[in-house]
Amino acid sequence: MDASQFFNTVVKRNYEEFTKNPNDFRSLWNAIVSMNTVPEYMALEQLQYAQVPREKLDATAEQIRAKDQSIIDLKTCAAALKHVRKTTRSNKQGSFTITVTSTIASPIDRETWTIGSYDLVDVAQRAFSALSALPELS
Repeated sequence: MDASQFFNTVVKRNYEEFTKNPNDFRSLWNAIVSMNTVPEYMALEQLQYAQVPREKLDATAEQIRAKDQSIIDLKTCAAALKHVRKTTRSNKQGSFTITVTSTIASPIDRETWTIGSYDLVDVAQRAFSALSALPELS
C-alpha cells in the first residue's frame, strides 16, 4: 500500500468516522494516530522502499512533517496518545523528562481532550487539512 492508498483508505475513513461521531474519543484517537503514520509512508516512497537505516527514514519523515506546523503538532499528540506520555531523554543515562501526557483525556468529557496545550480536535482538523493538501496524497 502506498502513501496515497493509505491516506485514502485508512486515514480518510478514520477522520470521516470521527467527524460523523464527534463525541467518540476512540474515533478521534484512531484518526490522529493513523494520520501521524502518513509521513512515514511518504518517506518510504521517497526513498523508493530501499532498506535504509531507521535514522534515514525518520529524517525523511521529519522533512515531510516540517512542511506544516500542524503535522508537527500531530506527531506530539499521536506519540502521547500511543505511549500515554511523551518523554524526552537528557544526556544523562537513564534521565528523562515528561513533556506531555494523555492521561487527562476522559472519553466522556470532550473538554479534557487535550495533550499539554494542544486541543486534540483542533490538531486533528488542522493536520487533516494539511495532509489533504499534499499533492502526493491525491
